[in-house]
Amino acid sequence: MPLFRYEALTHGGGSVKNTLEADSKAELISRLRQMGYWPTTVVEETEEDAPTDIRRWLKIGQGRIKPADVEFFTYQLATLVSAHVPLPRALEVTLGQIQNPALYRIVSQVKYDVEHGATFNDALSQHPKVFSDLYINMVKAGESGGVLGIVLERLAGFAERQRILKNDVVSALFYPIILLTLSISAVIVLMILVIPKFTAMFNDLGVALPLPTRVLISTTDAFQTYWWVALVIIIAAVAGIRQYLKLEVGQVWFDRLKLKLPLIGPIFSTFAIVRFTRTMATLLENGVRMLPALAVVKDTIGNKVYSNVVAEAEVEVEQGSTLSRELGKSKDFPEFVTHMVAVGEESGEPVHMLGKLSEYYDLEIKKSLERLTSSIGPLVILLMGVVIGFIAVAMILPIFEANQLLSG
Repeated sequence: MPLFRYEALTHGGGSVKNTLEADSKAELISRLRQMGYWPTTVVEETEEDAPTDIRRWLKIGQGRIKPADVEFFTYQLATLVSAHVPLPRALEVTLGQIQNPALYRIVSQVKYDVEHGATFNDALSQHPKVFSDLYINMVKAGESGGVLGIVLERLAGFAERQRILKNDVVSALFYPIILLTLSISAVIVLMILVIPKFTAMFNDLGVALPLPTRVLISTTDAFQTYWWVALVIIIAAVAGIRQYLKLEVGQVWFDRLKLKLPLIGPIFSTFAIVRFTRTMATLLENGVRMLPALAVVKDTIGNKVYSNVVAEAEVEVEQGSTLSRELGKSKDFPEFVTHMVAVGEESGEPVHMLGKLSEYYDLEIKKSLERLTSSIGPLVILLMGVVIGFIAVAMILPIFEANQLLSG
């Protein structure tokens, strides 16, 4: 479908400038007028118009839609819909606030589809890379129940909590990763620039080198001679692993490995449980039934191990079993989760219990992150202290022995 660049005037006298896909120039002009715009310039973009060389590099990333962009759009739309602004008009108003060109094009298409008879959730479902199954199912429930504004507010709040949680994880791991990277870099610099000079000096001394020094020199020589072999092996291993992870069995293996990692494994597990409980609570609270909710949740957990457990539970629940019973068959979900879900099912308040579970495990993640930050830093420092100490001892021992020989 051709891409057109346009400039248009709005009802308020302002101007907009963007790009949209359309079958023809006439169709685009018609769409723009239905959106409330008066086009002044419409030009089809050709390959010659596309940015080249440095301009192409400068435009890298401009087509990416961040979750924060969708979150901000959802908050704005929720406010307008809750104020009883008709949906097409609410979408038109939000268009004026969208800064991301890619999201602008998609919302423009959604508005066009809604104005031509499509339901909001059907219009959103045409853009699965931007609007998740969770988003679309909740909008569908909100439209059916006449509470679209409330649902959009909850969606925006859900996205905000997920973003904050993800940022907390990244922030907690940032310092240890930087510390480890700097330490490894320091060791590499020593092996490339410093140790070879000491090696030449030791050869001039003509003394028998102690074991630590011989080990260090042999390691440095091997690194300088065969570094390219190590690089090739690493590249081949990364390429092979990436291909393996494209397979279902590879994804399950990798996600299982993450759960077994020391220190950070429990965080991955808790993060998956939070996503499961929070998403289930949000869907059920907004009128989505149990089976459709499980179908959505299994694809939003972010861990194949837990997704497979939920998928198996979905099949059994459809046959008449209960969610708590099926989760209890798995060793991946803690007993606390299955017991709380069972209480919710027996009391008729599964949403309340799932909400409490998500709050509890949300706090557990924060505690785990604090423990991780307080333990990994000292561990990295200790490890690198041992390595640097070994290098220092290996460098000093020959000098010390040479001094003893000269003084003797």
